[in-house]
Amino acid sequence: MHKISVIAVAAVAGLSAVASADLTFQFADPVNGRQLTNTQNNIAGPGTGQITYDQNAQINFLVDGSTEPAPFAANFGNSRMEMDLVIGTAVAVAPGLFSAPVSGFFRIWDFTTGQTILRGDATGGSFIRFGGTSSILFSDITGFQYTFGAPLQALLNPGRGPINPQEGTFTITDVVTNPAGGGLIGPGGVVRSFSANSSFSGNSAVPTPGALALMGLGGLVVGRRRR
Repeated sequence: MHKISVIAVAAVAGLSAVASADLTFQFADPVNGRQLTNTQNNIAGPGTGQITYDQNAQINFLVDGSTEPAPFAANFGNSRMEMDLVIGTAVAVAPGLFSAPVSGFFRIWDFTTGQTILRGDATGGSFIRFGGTSSILFSDITGFQYTFGAPLQALLNPGRGPINPQEGTFTITDVVTNPAGGGLIGPGGVVRSFSANSSFSGNSAVPTPGALALMGLGGLVVGRRRR
């Protein structure tokens, strides 16, 4: 019994030592116009809006897997993005700082094959407006997770997938409200209709083979102790 307990402690300690690799994702703002649009249409109740992205805009989606057991860097140069987010009304957090809840999904896909590369689903993201700058923030802590599509999964060793932390940020620039004029945050905290440029960066941990083995060992030991 004591020996098994020692093994269990060693396995748990090993998890932190082995840790995990990280994948990072990004794309820069495409040229030729603004691609991100918020339509204040009360889609989910009074004051809510719908954020979408122009699926005709070609993006160069980069994946950095340099910390993977089999390191790689992938460039999906003919990608597109589908986005469907609901944005609620904003509240003042501090002078000049507003936050509005965001939920929904975005999906980056390969235009050549039609396959999904990466999908993000959020139940609790945030649209942040600070002075004249804006961003959309996602984190696993508030209900965000990635799903790897087949083209991304093919770059990883078998059995590997996203684990926490999982994060994503859309940086929003060159905002133009519709109709033009006035502030982005209207009466009652309503985020007005706008179009803007946007870039993306994100990351996800991926368990290393050693961590997966130790997690299996930990489960085996716990199972033996319960018998």
